[in-house]
Amino acid sequence: MKYSIRADNTQRVYLSETPMDVDHILKTNYDYLYDAVNNEGIILKGLECNLFKELVLDSKVVGFCSYDFSSEFITAALNNIFVLPEFRGNGLFFSELQQTMVEYNKPSIIEPTRLVVELLIKYGFASKISDNLVASSLEFIVPGNHVESNSEYQTEELSTHFYDLNICSSIHFLDIDKNIIAYSAPLNYDIVHYDCIEKRKSIGDDYFNRIREFLLENDVDIMNEISNLEEKLPVKSYDIEEVVGDDENFSSYIESLIDDAHVTYDKAFEIKQQMIEEYEAGMILNESLLIRLAYLFDENKKPTIKSHSDTCPYCNMPIDSHDRFCHFCGINLNYNPQEMFESLLSTIDESDYDYIEDIRYVAYKFLKLISEGIELEYAIITCENSYNISWSILKDYLDENSYFKDNKITNEGYDFLTSHPLHLFEKYELDAFDYSDFERYFYENEELEGRQLVLNYLDQFGDDDALELKKEIKNGNLN
Repeated sequence: MKYSIRADNTQRVYLSETPMDVDHILKTNYDYLYDAVNNEGIILKGLECNLFKELVLDSKVVGFCSYDFSSEFITAALNNIFVLPEFRGNGLFFSELQQTMVEYNKPSIIEPTRLVVELLIKYGFASKISDNLVASSLEFIVPGNHVESNSEYQTEELSTHFYDLNICSSIHFLDIDKNIIAYSAPLNYDIVHYDCIEKRKSIGDDYFNRIREFLLENDVDIMNEISNLEEKLPVKSYDIEEVVGDDENFSSYIESLIDDAHVTYDKAFEIKQQMIEEYEAGMILNESLLIRLAYLFDENKKPTIKSHSDTCPYCNMPIDSHDRFCHFCGINLNYNPQEMFESLLSTIDESDYDYIEDIRYVAYKFLKLISEGIELEYAIITCENSYNISWSILKDYLDENSYFKDNKITNEGYDFLTSHPLHLFEKYELDAFDYSDFERYFYENEELEGRQLVLNYLDQFGDDDALELKKEIKNGNLN
């Protein structure tokens, strides 16, 4: 076999805003992969894709995968994965999923075969919850024309986190009280390798009743299992500034939409402000920021699935009971306006510690301005306008701690500056992490010396950013 060679093991990627023909890519560039797919009788689930990637092992292109992909909102749905038989078992699928999660976001999988689901279990992305049922941290998507049901079901896309190994099918209860279930039609691979057609002939209402009873009896444990699986995923974490931009600028995501004339500047600014307000109110979680951004920018995005009994209260799209946020509109499903309001009142009335943290932050910003040569009057105006605090309150705090005297920063003030969490955050270039989380960690571990505190904080993370930073700090490159 004449393989395509990548001398440096670099993976070639094809990316397009318009759909690409998968067959055409294979025939034109990888005829041996195209022949292998057909020789195995594999029918491609996705004939088109926006993202096509080589799978490379020992400098040889030994497989491929393809996605329905949005470059603006970094969402990916895997619609094909293939590895030449002699190269299977080398963890290429695992590496691909992990790379996608670390670099972009958690992918979904379109119509997984039983083999794919068994690999997800092996990789720790899914777990068997009974002899035949699997719960997955990755979402399974089934096109509407390939969905079957034990009841009348509209031709709608199926979205679920459950799979039945016995009948080789993604499954979801549309209405668990009425025992109405939807499941995916058999795939050619599962027909050939797992005899799923014959197994399906032997099932009836009793079979689905047993599944229903199991899910009802073990609901809490199952939801906890899925949550635990999701928490272990190496998913890239986004913050609000990264997604919508800072006080003065739009993010790269929004700028690309403006540049491509997908949205006007005024509309983009309106959505940015809305997202900031929703995020600060607790309506959006970090992991759902990109979903919310995509939802707000797509004015034509309407609910397309209506047969499920459990739906999002904001957009009416189906949800699972374990979901922390809606995967269609991005809203935090645990958001309760009244609870948020009462929690805010409680913080204002009772928490002196939170207030001290706030005044410390403002004091740092003020002294930083002075240390950079900004005139006193301008520094005062900046802090009052930016942080909604009067100069008299800030001055009392500075006087009480002897940080500022005769319009100059004292030695105590300089010590305060160099020991503040924001100073460490900037000094050790922790931009890839959430400052609020670091600040909380700092005040819980103030007894540690600054460099050691930062290293201990980074020990919580296992991603490449954290490992590289720890290496730089230990080598003395960020002193």
